[in-house]
Amino acid sequence: MKATAIICEYNPLTNGHLEHLKKAKEETGADTLIGIMSGSFTQRGEAAIADKYQRAAVAVRLGMDIVLELPTVFALSPADNFAYGAMKIISALPHVEYLSFGSECGDAQLLEQTAELLIDEPQEIKQKLNDYLAQGFSFPKARAKAVDDYIDNHSEYSSLKGVLDSPNNILGIAYITAAKKLGVNIKFHTIKRIGGGYNDEFIENSFPSATAIRKAVKEGRLPQLKEFVPPFTYNLLENYDSRGTSLGDLILFKLKELSSSELENYYDISGGLHNRLKIAADMSSTYEKFLENAKTKKYTLAKIKRVSLYALLNITKDIYELASNSPPYLFVLALNKTRKDILSELNKASDNVLVRYSDIDKVDKTLRPLIKLDFKAQGVLSIINRDNQYIKKMMLV
Repeated sequence: MKATAIICEYNPLTNGHLEHLKKAKEETGADTLIGIMSGSFTQRGEAAIADKYQRAAVAVRLGMDIVLELPTVFALSPADNFAYGAMKIISALPHVEYLSFGSECGDAQLLEQTAELLIDEPQEIKQKLNDYLAQGFSFPKARAKAVDDYIDNHSEYSSLKGVLDSPNNILGIAYITAAKKLGVNIKFHTIKRIGGGYNDEFIENSFPSATAIRKAVKEGRLPQLKEFVPPFTYNLLENYDSRGTSLGDLILFKLKELSSSELENYYDISGGLHNRLKIAADMSSTYEKFLENAKTKKYTLAKIKRVSLYALLNITKDIYELASNSPPYLFVLALNKTRKDILSELNKASDNVLVRYSDIDKVDKTLRPLIKLDFKAQGVLSIINRDNQYIKKMMLV
């Protein structure tokens, strides 16, 4: 088996993702594609548009051989920790030679060079980073500005200028950095993103972004998408029901219920953010108004959404520390029915493989709070999506 791994959200799987699947297999010479996919919630701090098992099944129908879940605690993390969690899973997989991902630059060597610079970060960058953070910039923006300032004074790095200005470049660099820190021996393959940009909300070409597709579906414009998404994706989106309970209402209720000191216990909340969240929640009558009141130049909309979900799902600092220090577990969401050999290989490589919730009794006991969190997240999503059958098992496709 010669495998290539792909870290993904497929929220939903687009024509651009389908093109990536084809090129990843062809250009890396893989006979097996393994997906590590976010489950019920995504890195932006939003609910997935469809159930994780169904999204994984679409991926398998369109070329993936097996899809594993990226644990909720990492799926809802900033880029560096998102990448770390995914790479921990890859470190436990047998026969994986490549990690393939999309990027704005389409140049794996350029991204590796940038990762090397950040791993052995010069003091000049560290100082500039602290300066920009003190000025109120978010961490990603502060780091990008600090690196570009450094490049301006070191012409040998001129080819790296602006690399950190693009979100998928940042994720690619985070994957490379995490692999090197974990000692994962893997090669990197990237393809240049085509069509709509990461945040593009318009359906204008054959490769619209997932953001644009979600927007169209939620606005009741699904028929417009028929020629712009794979048929299996279209069929999945036909089941979207906008009448479910609002995630924002659940979050706002939780934030109003908690005290400022209780908010401080949740993951990635520091530097007075707990006070800002509490004040913003108490003065807001809607989730949208809360987001408007809470966000700043320093605290981006995505960060506010993520940390608010930490409160709803009870993702504390202790839970994240547990996830960071525990062995990886391999939760199978979907499998190509002709490739049961992959599951056999996983079971040989790890004692912590699950294909259904009841398998929680078979894995390392320290992992149980993390697996329960995954199902808690799925339970919340089932309320939002009006799905009363959320306890499911691996889908053979």
